[in-house]
Amino acid sequence: MNFVIRPRRAVRGRGLRGTTLLELLAVIAVIGLLIGLAFPSIARARQAALRAACASNLRQMQTAWFAYLADHNGRFFPFREELPDGVLWYWGFEPGRGGAEGERPLDVSRARLAPYLSGGRGVEICPALPYHAPYFKRKFRIASYGYGLNGYMLADLPGASRMGVYTIQDVTHPSDTIAWGDCIQINTWQAPASPTRPMLEEWYVLDNFPPPHFHFRHGRRANMAMADGSLRIFEPYELDPRCDGLCGYIEPPRREWWLYTRK
Repeated sequence: MNFVIRPRRAVRGRGLRGTTLLELLAVIAVIGLLIGLAFPSIARARQAALRAACASNLRQMQTAWFAYLADHNGRFFPFREELPDGVLWYWGFEPGRGGAEGERPLDVSRARLAPYLSGGRGVEICPALPYHAPYFKRKFRIASYGYGLNGYMLADLPGASRMGVYTIQDVTHPSDTIAWGDCIQINTWQAPASPTRPMLEEWYVLDNFPPPHFHFRHGRRANMAMADGSLRIFEPYELDPRCDGLCGYIEPPRREWWLYTRK
């Protein structure tokens, strides 16, 4: 017996009518409109998530810093220390005597706070740091820090001795004194950066002197950990328009008293 499969005749009817081009374009327009309406909410949610992750990092940095100070009678560590085999920066050890920007080796396991960071590698890098942006210049082979320490809380910088600040006990208004925060620097003097091609780079000291070092990367806000252990959010007083336009000051440049200590 032969079975012949014959094509069925198309059944005309309203239920099987094809979609017209106009209807398809209308659907695409509606989807685009919905995405456009949702995008700001998604962007805000992402910003909030990055800000929360950064705040968590700063709290861990602050806890590690307090633990270090407790083990060293409250005395601050130096910005750098010359060793026979290299330089011990407070954020890691650089063997030898330097190298090309972006190719310098760094051993973060020897950083001052490394033994105290229970979160391990990565806590010291803000997730919103624009490390892969075209205007970002690497200092080392790896990302090192996304935060900076108050310059008056580094034992070998002139600000500390000028203010008579050598230990955490010398900070007389800890709730008004920034300890750690979102930090960056605009470089115009080291290749591949130049005066006509300013670039952001990691930086490690917070101060209110030019060039600006506060980075308002969280929706034009910056996370700051205070010397009393609290966390505060600062808005910019002034922003530098170069690079991402988010590097700036939180008070008029060169104003010091509010940032450090008040006797």
